[in-house]
Amino acid sequence: MVASRESHIPIISEPTDQEPAEIKQPSSIDDLIALVRAHEDNIFSYARERAIDPLTLRTQLLLHLPRLVTADDFPGECDIQREIRAVSDLLEKSQRPYAQWLKQPEKAIALGDLEFISLDADIAKIYHESLHYVGSYRPGHHFAFRDKNSGRIVCVGSVASFDLKHAEEKIAPHIDSRSVFVLSRFFAFRWAPQNTFSHFHGKLRLQLMKEFDTKLMFSFINPNLGFNASSHTGAHWTVFAHEAGTRYMYLDGRYRTMRFFVKNYGTSDAARLQAKLGHSFRVSTIDLHPMKLLAIPLQRRARKAIPAVPYLFQRPELHGSNSAKSIMAPAEQFPSEPPITTSSAFAAPPADLDSTIAKRRMVTAVSTRPLPTN
Repeated sequence: MVASRESHIPIISEPTDQEPAEIKQPSSIDDLIALVRAHEDNIFSYARERAIDPLTLRTQLLLHLPRLVTADDFPGECDIQREIRAVSDLLEKSQRPYAQWLKQPEKAIALGDLEFISLDADIAKIYHESLHYVGSYRPGHHFAFRDKNSGRIVCVGSVASFDLKHAEEKIAPHIDSRSVFVLSRFFAFRWAPQNTFSHFHGKLRLQLMKEFDTKLMFSFINPNLGFNASSHTGAHWTVFAHEAGTRYMYLDGRYRTMRFFVKNYGTSDAARLQAKLGHSFRVSTIDLHPMKLLAIPLQRRARKAIPAVPYLFQRPELHGSNSAKSIMAPAEQFPSEPPITTSSAFAAPPADLDSTIAKRRMVTAVSTRPLPTN
């Protein structure tokens, strides 16, 4: 007997006279995470050969592999190797102009060497689209840590306007939603010093309180990518809600965000997209863990908005008319793995970059001093 995955009924093979019926549990996302981690040495080695970010490769694999999981099929060795090559091709194309940025600096950088700066939107867009695992730009306010000695960017973090309507209803009795931001992107190079995230977060919250009188901040964590929110927990974030209904959507075999489909096709509703796009559109069927919506109060009044027990939300369907209500992509957790150690002198972007970017090799520091980009 073979039942659909949606029913959560186990798959049972036909018994023979000699052997009892065997119950086969449906594959889970945890099985997929374990499979990717079992290939981690190979993944990281491949990333070094292709000069791409290793954790972005691993995370992108966990975004793409779920489309291959069905009720009676699970990715095998050939599938893993094929996906490693395919995802590496995508990342190499986007990261090749910035390969020097990924390389280990000749001199180790310490937390005391870092200064907190604001980042130009054009430069932030490079990090969002080419280095962050989501691969899409998110407008907002952008900040970075820069090494005072070399001028290298060490990490980038962005905040976006608060547009989570289901969460807004819960905090409305306590604080004005206009005093809330969402940490929508965070990327740190693998050679960044330990505790970069918590150090950056401390500077960020001070900047937001000073500049915008921010009272509360949110951030999404996706446990289906192997993130456990340890960096956030260490920085005193708490779970505000679990958001059920997580699923991944693909166009021509490539993972795309909900915002991508809303922007380009007017909706994130799977049935409507299937009707519009046909076989080029797919939705993952493997059961995924709920997303974690984390929160941290920046001012005393906002503490009342944090529930004693996390809320349980259902992930909304989005449409073009209410795209501002769409869900934020999760900010990347600062990795716990040791950095890749490749010694190389730092180099500026190659001259063949897009002319509008090549001309803007500086970001603006909070102090208004010019900053050479990586």
